[in-house]
Amino acid sequence: MTEHNAKLTAEQACEFVLGLSDGVMRDGKPERFVIQFCELSANGDYWVIRSNSEDFVVHGMTQHCYVGVNAHLINVRTGEHEMVVGWSVDDHLQDKYDLEAASGNPYVLTPIFDRTDKPALVNLRRKLQCNYPQTFALLTGEQRLWLTGKRRLLQDAQRMLLEQGINTQIELVPDAGEAIAIDVETWYTEAVLKAVRKKLC
Repeated sequence: MTEHNAKLTAEQACEFVLGLSDGVMRDGKPERFVIQFCELSANGDYWVIRSNSEDFVVHGMTQHCYVGVNAHLINVRTGEHEMVVGWSVDDHLQDKYDLEAASGNPYVLTPIFDRTDKPALVNLRRKLQCNYPQTFALLTGEQRLWLTGKRRLLQDAQRMLLEQGINTQIELVPDAGEAIAIDVETWYTEAVLKAVRKKLC
């Protein structure tokens, strides 16, 4: 195996993660850490590793459990390290892949119907509780750029809008314009509709 094709082994990745805990003290004594979990990501590009105190992992002493870091990611090619905090590993990796695929362009949620689709138009007006001129505006020009954000969150918004009979698509565009940026707060239908309503202001 050439150096160019060499991959970081699980042992090397685990050794690196354990090294991050060097110097951690508890009650004036060095805390000993062990590997709790280590496996390759689904795409085979990262080692996903969890570690914690030996007292917790081996002896089940929950009072010695360290919290805050979900997992460590080690790139198998470069050895680059990052921590996953507050998200699932799958969501974190999906966001990374989507960001790379976007090549600097924003993801935007747009309607896939126009003003000639009268049933869809009536439904949109009712769901957003707005008038027809406002509804027409949401289907015209840059006003069609409704929401922007992480592709994963836009997919959730797309699903919730579809449940309301509002058909949309996710596009990559050079400029998100005045699209409303969404984040984790749009986890329920009314929050998504409220975000779209902001386009009416």
